[in-house]
Amino acid sequence: MNSVLFYKVMSGFYDLLDVIYFRKYESSPRKVVNESINPGDKILDLCTGTGTNAVNIAKRDKSVVVKGVDISKDMLIIAKSKAKKENLSNTKFFHMDATNMKFKDKCFDKILLSLVLHETEEELAGRMITEAIRVLKDDGEIIITEWERSTDLFKKIVFFPIEILEPKPYKTFVVKDLYTYFDGFGLEVIKEIHCDYSKVLRLRKNGK
Repeated sequence: MNSVLFYKVMSGFYDLLDVIYFRKYESSPRKVVNESINPGDKILDLCTGTGTNAVNIAKRDKSVVVKGVDISKDMLIIAKSKAKKENLSNTKFFHMDATNMKFKDKCFDKILLSLVLHETEEELAGRMITEAIRVLKDDGEIIITEWERSTDLFKKIVFFPIEILEPKPYKTFVVKDLYTYFDGFGLEVIKEIHCDYSKVLRLRKNGK
């Protein structure tokens, strides 16, 4: 299945992740991401998908500006519909290639990458991270949400569909030492928070 068709199919089911895996807000990555945002931040939700993070953040704090980017028009239709339903004026969505964005250098305080890298071929993921670094302010943060395997038997059973349905890059990415991986891009992990079925990493440019 090519990537366009994959995301067209997934666009109709993507929000089920919140129902199945992140339904407890207090232990979800959504909460961690929300609490990582400061008033007045300019935020890029990279590969925004159906815009869940972007809309939640924009709705929670009207002083922030959130821009969501995705290559899938089908995902963006859903994201724009959510923003319109909430009557949000502080978020916008763009059909754009995450490896070649039309934003100026160093213009965002926070960049979000949620459940993206594990499903992306390594070379492409590297280009996305490099482009994210380009548009990140020197004192800004990249906030990564990624799947994390649990040792709990019940959670292992619930997580099994992810294990079998995720695309090929997942199997190698889920076992990576992410501290070493991101260090290779000049990024330092300053905080790691474990959530339901996932973890959130807050990254800064080395030495910043």
